[in-house]
Amino acid sequence: MQKPEAVTGLPPARRLALLGGESSGKTTLAQALAEQLHTAWVPEYGRELWERLRHTLSVEELLHVGRHQVELEDAAAAERSGWVVCDTTPLTTLQYCLHDHGFAPEELQALARRTYHLTVVCEPDFDFVQDGCRRDDSFRQAQHAWTLAQLQAQGVPHLLVRGTVPQRVAAVLACLQALPEAALPTTPFRTEKAPS
Repeated sequence: MQKPEAVTGLPPARRLALLGGESSGKTTLAQALAEQLHTAWVPEYGRELWERLRHTLSVEELLHVGRHQVELEDAAAAERSGWVVCDTTPLTTLQYCLHDHGFAPEELQALARRTYHLTVVCEPDFDFVQDGCRRDDSFRQAQHAWTLAQLQAQGVPHLLVRGTVPQRVAAVLACLQALPEAALPTTPFRTEKAPS
């Protein structure tokens, strides 16, 4: 199989991951960042599947979600250089699997350890918005705390963003501008957590 750079003449894009609980502004931020960076954003496949099926996803379905999310990321990264914005990662899929089923397959756990060039966590610092697909604010807060704990356990530094969408976009763009060119693009680089 040819490497992406052999097909396009360019190195594959770097992947920027957005994490956080439900209704923490990830999708809004993903779209805004993609517009600012003139690039693509990779939607949350798990949400798309849930909207079609409308039931608690099984372990097998969640494993499929994790696999397909990675496939979507890799496909987007192979088609362009620069950055690709990922609306979620398999780490979120792992959280749903553990919460809903009490265990997760080793393959999903491995996918949840996938590395990114920049990891951004969205603070749940505004009122919870119920759109018919989400659970509740207590679940959002638990998701946020779990995500931070997992990143710490895995030794993954991250940028924590809060405030309005423009404030969040500005924080991420400032972080991207500070990244060394040596981070391009095959060695994932993650920033240190932003100060409170």
